[in-house]
Amino acid sequence: MTKQAPNPALIAAQEAQLKVDVCIDTNDSFRLEAGAGAGKTYSLISALKRIISTRGTTLLQAGQKVACITYTETARDEIAREIEEHPAILVETIHAFSWMFLSPFQKSLRLLVEELIDRNDKIVEGGGVGVKPIEYNLGYFGVDQNRITLAHDDVPLFMAKLLSKTKYRKLLAKQFPVIFIDEYQDTDKHFMAALSEYFFKTKEGPLVGLFGDHWQTIYRGEFELADFELTAINKGANFRSEPAIVDVLNKLRPELIQAASKPRSLGEARFFYANSYVGERTNTSQSKGDVPADIAREFREALLQRLQSEGWDIHDTKVLMLTHNALAADQGYPLIPQIFTHKEAFIKKEDPTIRFFADIVEPLTASYSAGKYGEMFKILGKLPSINKHSDKASWRESIDTLNQIRQGGNVGDVIDHLQQTKRPQLPDKIRTFEDELKLLEGKPIPDESTSLIRYHKLRSVPYKQIIELVKFIEGNTPFATQHSVKGAEFENVLVILGGGWNHYNWPQLLELLQTKNINSKNEKGYYRARNLFYVAISRPMKRLAVLATQTMSDTALAGATQLFGADNVISLTL
Repeated sequence: MTKQAPNPALIAAQEAQLKVDVCIDTNDSFRLEAGAGAGKTYSLISALKRIISTRGTTLLQAGQKVACITYTETARDEIAREIEEHPAILVETIHAFSWMFLSPFQKSLRLLVEELIDRNDKIVEGGGVGVKPIEYNLGYFGVDQNRITLAHDDVPLFMAKLLSKTKYRKLLAKQFPVIFIDEYQDTDKHFMAALSEYFFKTKEGPLVGLFGDHWQTIYRGEFELADFELTAINKGANFRSEPAIVDVLNKLRPELIQAASKPRSLGEARFFYANSYVGERTNTSQSKGDVPADIAREFREALLQRLQSEGWDIHDTKVLMLTHNALAADQGYPLIPQIFTHKEAFIKKEDPTIRFFADIVEPLTASYSAGKYGEMFKILGKLPSINKHSDKASWRESIDTLNQIRQGGNVGDVIDHLQQTKRPQLPDKIRTFEDELKLLEGKPIPDESTSLIRYHKLRSVPYKQIIELVKFIEGNTPFATQHSVKGAEFENVLVILGGGWNHYNWPQLLELLQTKNINSKNEKGYYRARNLFYVAISRPMKRLAVLATQTMSDTALAGATQLFGADNVISLTL
């Protein structure tokens, strides 16, 4: 009988988990740094299960719980399922957890609201703070005669401020003697600073376990490893990628060497570049030395054809692109990125108009077209009053007309139609925008009204571009941006590095990887690009290809060679 070869990734993971177990048993706060593909969530769930088995009954008898703070609601649901929603564990997002703790302390919250100097005008207009109840449910700050509502960012900030007082720290530790934080590197900086100052440095308070990876910080401005005074544990395992890809990751990140789970397997990782193009290249503040958009598309399609001929299954290939302007033109929504300064506003549905179209209008019309009327009314949140045939006919006419306008009209036409039919109802924010535009009576919008300016521009965009954007947001295309795939994995990945966004300079990144000449001027850009590059190239399970369409200097190509190997850095020609 053939003896099964040991799994290096499993051995590395077990070693890290033993260190976590020791910290839990000795009540020693720790940070588990788990690189891409290491199984961070598995480690977190294993730690929770250990506490359940060793202290679960004791915690319940004392009326205490473990707080497991997550970055997203999706992560919260996944973790809660894995621990079978054990009553000794409270799994919540940072906002839900903080508000649960804060909400009883209304007097203290009112004092904190009074300290918000930048909101003073709104507070005065709303009649002052007084003894009004403080609420958090809408996600934006507001004051009226009956209540005060907090914005999303206020909640973790207020939590951090209360933790500066001994009374509240003791209350927190009494209720939650153990606090685990998932994706600590993306957790609110005020909250993390408070934990560091009052718990880590003093070695007092609850046992705190941090789980995450500072190299996968792509939503915040701090990219270096935070200097927290707690036990550091590295998880040197990679259960996702083939050895060829893990080898690139290890060369990029030698301080956290990962062991691949299948050391005898192969896989591939190659770097292609487009220096062969001799035509005119871009030379703008946001894009230097890149090929024109149509040529970039030709390079991409030529590479995909080559990869397919070499055995890649293109249907199992994700194309990750950073440049949203180029991607938007490719996908059919070129005008939308020109309106928004921050791409997250439309990609992450932070803008209320985009969110309404993506979450209500598009799913509703899709359900209607599929004849799933129950699903359509579920999206609306309530059943309409349909008492006779004419009511049904009226609904049908409204949605049929909406579908016609979606295909041939612009965003403003759709909104005007919905204002009349109220099928579906417009959100309060959009109605407010419409009222503000009406009050202006055609006069120029004040420069400081940036959100209204964006909304006004969005009204003139053909609605077909919204349809294509929503397809992209919901993952119904083979394309994505690196921002949208954090935590995801795919069989094969093609990463496109190009110009078009001044936050990321790919030739410079590769040059700095080679020269190590990182200084105060370039370090922030270097870390930002490095982290995003790391997130992108760590997504594939079997095959990785990178295509750089900007001009690559000899130094940049040397940097690529150092990562991928001389045989795997290839000049691509059309």
